[in-house]
Amino acid sequence: MTAVKCEQMLDRFLTFYDLASKTPPHERLSLWKEHYAFPHTPPGYQNDQLAKEMLEYGWGQYPLAYERIKYFEMDPVDLNDRFDYIKQTMRYTEPISLTVLFFVGTFETDPFIVKEEDTYTLCFPVELEASESRLIQELARVVHCSRSGLAPSFTRTLGQLLFQEGVALHTTQALLEDDSRFDPCFTWDQEGCTREPNRVMINILPHLHRTDYEALYSFTKGTGASGYEKEANYTGWLVVSHLLEQGYSLPELVRIPKGDVDAIVEKSLFALLNKAYTKQPQE
Repeated sequence: MTAVKCEQMLDRFLTFYDLASKTPPHERLSLWKEHYAFPHTPPGYQNDQLAKEMLEYGWGQYPLAYERIKYFEMDPVDLNDRFDYIKQTMRYTEPISLTVLFFVGTFETDPFIVKEEDTYTLCFPVELEASESRLIQELARVVHCSRSGLAPSFTRTLGQLLFQEGVALHTTQALLEDDSRFDPCFTWDQEGCTREPNRVMINILPHLHRTDYEALYSFTKGTGASGYEKEANYTGWLVVSHLLEQGYSLPELVRIPKGDVDAIVEKSLFALLNKAYTKQPQE
């Protein structure tokens, strides 16, 4: 059994915020560094960028989230149960050193994973009310990275990113279904990218081998080549759906070595497009 550690920096944030609220704006950065000093840098960020965005863009919203941050409760037992269930679903028995660190971000900060030697840290923001499925997805990414050798947040191709996303989404779906639970946030109903799946897949193909942050950002949180948000997320869902239909299991997918992922993703996209554009016989 893997013991997941739960840590939080919420008390440190509240100490900083209470002091900074009574301090002139130009002095708040030094208070941030003294009392909060979040130790990890989100993907694509520069030094002090998180602090500056919190002070410039997030500052006016913290009063609305203050009570949520103050009374946020960690549940280590439930977290460990979920993580063990994900490992069982992926049939991975090796121990994983994982710490889940709850922190306060900018209201735009996504969860991210840091790997230092053989230890993973999942940084999970709490200033916005997160859906149940989001935490499960991030835990699934940790197991997938540990099993396959894929990078958690940096130095990965767009193809690897969307494959990770697809595996995490399908693992989350399996867990929610097994527990007979429904998360209203876990749906594609409101996503524009679902209107033109073939166009999204065609336009993402030339970018699969890119590793620059601009590409990874634009195809997930930004606007992708087809003009929609979450194009990589949706493409990953489609690719893994296709592979599962072809007879793969989730445990088999997470065992695929990172060096083989891009080729499998590319082959799957061509197969999906070929099926979409091949005239079906009339009955």
